[in-house]
Formats: sequence, C-alpha cells, structure tokens
Amino acid sequence: MALQLPLTKKSDATPDVAPAWHPNFRNFERLPDIKVVRTTFFINTATVAAALALVLWVSYREYQIQNLRGQINEAQAEIDRDEKQNAEALKLSKVFADEEKKLAEAGAFVRTAITPTQFVMQLSRTLPKAVQIDSADLRMSDANASQCVLRGLVAGSKEQASGLASNYVESLRTNPQFGSLFDSVSLTSLNADSRSNAMAFEIVLKFKPEGKKS
Repeated sequence: MALQLPLTKKSDATPDVAPAWHPNFRNFERLPDIKVVRTTFFINTATVAAALALVLWVSYREYQIQNLRGQINEAQAEIDRDEKQNAEALKLSKVFADEEKKLAEAGAFVRTAITPTQFVMQLSRTLPKAVQIDSADLRMSDANASQCVLRGLVAGSKEQASGLASNYVESLRTNPQFGSLFDSVSLTSLNADSRSNAMAFEIVLKFKPEGKKS
C-alpha cells in the first residue's frame, strides 16, 4: 500500500517578502539621536562631575596648604619670641655667673691668712729694683686650685734678667708670710719684650689647699 503525504495548501505556505519599493539611502551615523535621554547627556554629566571633583580636591589641598603655612608662621613667631627671651636669659645668666665668680674669688681671698692690702704691700717689699710688676691675676674660684699669676718686666740682658727673675722667685718662696700661703712659686715664662729692652716674665704662685694651710 502506497504512503501518501498530505499536500500542503497554497495558503499555508510562507508568503514571499515584498520587495522594497525604493532604495534606503539613510546615513544612521548622521541621523539625530531621538532617544528620551541622549547619550551626550551622560557624557557631559560625567565630564562636569569629574571637573567639579577635581576643583573640590584642588581647593581642599590649597586649604590644607594655607592652614599648614599658618601653623608654620605661628610656630616660627613663637620660636623667635622664645629665642629672644632665651638669649636675654643666657646673657643675664652669664653676667650672674661672672659676678658670682668674682664674689667667690674675693671671699676666698678674704678668708686667707693675709688681706689684699697686706698682700700688695708684701709684694712691694720683696720687689727688687730691676723688677717691675705690671699685673697680679688672682684666680681663687677653686679652693684646691687657687693661684696668683704675676706678670712684669725684668731689666738687663737675657742672662742678667734670667738671674734676677730666678732670685726674685726664690725670695718669694722663702718669704715668711708667703711661705704659709703658697704651696709653690715657679717662673713659667721669660721672653724678650718687643715694647722695651727688658724681659717679660710670668710667675705663678699656687695657694696651699684648705687642709694644708698652717
């Protein structure tokens, strides 16, 4: 028995597409955007938002810089003010320390067995004619390292001046009043004086320590 397929009706067949009645010459790239919200709106909005964010960030950074500059200027002004006060305090402290040193030296000399007047008078008695004392520097800030430095001139040649200076040092060592005050008397320098024909000398008399005085 032969198999027969049902015949398709002509009305059920797919209709043929009607050809366009004229060519499509539209340029879609140049056609206007007819969307409800255009694409350029989002682009412009994003650009403006980025610009505003950049302006805000720059403004904030400038504010921070100005704030830091203000703090730096205030700190510098405070430093300058304190530095001036500190310099004045250091100056007054130095003046006070110098005066305190002078008072301590004067007090230490007063506590010795001989007064300043007696000391000068005794020096004048022991001074030979060829010897001239220009200065007597008392250094008595330290009770155990106090000393008197004599500076002056000795007349004569180098050999004569050397002999006179040595004899003067020996007379100071053997002086009864000075012997109880000074632990040692030594000639530390003897050089030609450029201002005169004499020899300049320096003699150091070291006071006895507190526990060694008799």
